[in-house]
Amino acid sequence: MDHEKEIIENHLFSDTSRYQDIMDLPRHVSKAHLPMSRHDRAGQFAPFSALTGYHQLIDKTAERYQNKQYLSKEQSIQIHGTLERLNGQSSVEINYFHSNSGYYETITVSFMKVDWQRGRAKFSDAVDPQKNYSIPIANIRSIRNLPSKK
Repeated sequence: MDHEKEIIENHLFSDTSRYQDIMDLPRHVSKAHLPMSRHDRAGQFAPFSALTGYHQLIDKTAERYQNKQYLSKEQSIQIHGTLERLNGQSSVEINYFHSNSGYYETITVSFMKVDWQRGRAKFSDAVDPQKNYSIPIANIRSIRNLPSKK
């Protein structure tokens, strides 16, 4: 079986008869481009050089997320239900995982809307209405309705 394979490989990869017309032609030298250095040419074939630093980035992100507590299915359903019941005037206290700091934060905000397609809830700051929050629903740990001020 190996002998047959060897014969087939020799026939496929060693037969240069189809290329006899170009075998003795001189190598093409471009008049428009300077020759590439060996170092640069070798760099073309370094397949993962673009990923330099990628593993450090992954480790840094994993370190930030080590404090995150993932919700159970029941807790997630409860958060979704609470978001569905909120209206635009609701003042709420949100406890959520802040992915930049790697810790949980609690903020008092006014509910704006939920973008279910993007999986984000949007809020405006209770003190400074110009400041807005767009929080991934998956990062929300708890939502507590606050009594409305009249």
